[in-house]
Amino acid sequence: MTDSIELMNNGSEDKANEESIEQITKKRLVIVTGDKGGVGKSTFARGLVQTYLDKGQRFIGFDADSSNSQLLRFYGQHCHIEPLDIFKTGNIDQFFDEMKTKANPKPGGDGEIIQPESLFLLELPPQSRRILRKFVEEMTFLETAEKHYNIRVTMVVVISRVIDSINQLIDLHSFCGNQVDYIVVKNLFFGEPDEFTRYKNSPEVEKIKQQLKSQKSPFSDIKMPELIERSYDYLDENSMTFRQGMEQTDLPSVKGRVTSWLRTFKEEIEAVKESLGLNNVELS
Repeated sequence: MTDSIELMNNGSEDKANEESIEQITKKRLVIVTGDKGGVGKSTFARGLVQTYLDKGQRFIGFDADSSNSQLLRFYGQHCHIEPLDIFKTGNIDQFFDEMKTKANPKPGGDGEIIQPESLFLLELPPQSRRILRKFVEEMTFLETAEKHYNIRVTMVVVISRVIDSINQLIDLHSFCGNQVDYIVVKNLFFGEPDEFTRYKNSPEVEKIKQQLKSQKSPFSDIKMPELIERSYDYLDENSMTFRQGMEQTDLPSVKGRVTSWLRTFKEEIEAVKESLGLNNVELS
């Protein structure tokens, strides 16, 4: 009888260990979206890339905003960022295949062990939600990524105070459901946190929150600090990373503003760091 109990206990422990290992090794695709141009998604994506770099986090980035390729322009020389034109037929399929290959690489021809990638970042361009919906529905993208390749998707939705931002979130949930983690980012460039009343008072958004909560699917909202225009423009004119803005000595005001902005940015994403692929990383 004792042997049976021990076997059962060992079996439970093995299963728990397997689940623990799977949780630790789960790969992550972070998609930053904001269907209207100028909402601040590129600023958030750049802040996230800088955080990855500061913390030594391996990742591969994809810049799909070909009309305003900020990830490539600011960070293309500092880390692995690839261009991606999702409006060209077949390119988003190719992206999925490439991501799978990098996440689950086969040994090289000489038996060389290739290190698998576990974190991917994709910045989508404006007006791309229709293409994303089609890809998710026709390719069962989210289900296939998680069930077969252990890649969980996080949708980062950067919003302003206009109703279009709310409608975008509602539509996104209509075809993503509980198959992704949701992070709503209130861009404080557009006002104080309590001024996002359309988001706060939306019965549709509240329904989504409650539904996802009952399904134990992550939904969070955070704030992105405002970087005043003078500092933002200086980085833009010189194609500087946030780190370069902090290290330059020409304009002390920019140095101070960017340092404060990045510190606050990291404090804000601390609460959702697992969904951003920053497990066990101290941000503050």
